[in-house]
Amino acid sequence: MNLLRSIVLSLLASLGLLAVPVTARAQVTSGEQNPHFADTPSRVDAASLQKKATQAQARIHANKDDRDQLMSAIKTNEVALAKQVLLRNGFTAEDLENAKITLRTGGGKGGEDEIEISATCCDPKEITIQRSLEYFTK
Repeated sequence: MNLLRSIVLSLLASLGLLAVPVTARAQVTSGEQNPHFADTPSRVDAASLQKKATQAQARIHANKDDRDQLMSAIKTNEVALAKQVLLRNGFTAEDLENAKITLRTGGGKGGEDEIEISATCCDPKEITIQRSLEYFTK
């Protein structure tokens, strides 16, 4: 009886061990990942970062001092000053850590002087601040 139990357990154990390498080989050779889980954190991070950019843009438009400081930072290409303004308007230090911040002065929009903030995430995380104006003076 014990001999029969040992044989059955050995067979089951052998089959179980054989199933793992076959499954692992199938996953390796297919090279596919489940699209629902593979990039979910980066999609969430990207959406969160863009939401913060949109909110910061609205706050900066409403605050003349911050708006003027950001305009100046863009004109003089002072990333450190732009970061300070972003930190005061909804971004966290973690959001800005290792982020590439691009300051751009754009073309005219019929006399409008606007700031647009956009963000992309991840690897690399990038925040772009675009100033659109008719004349490059201010």
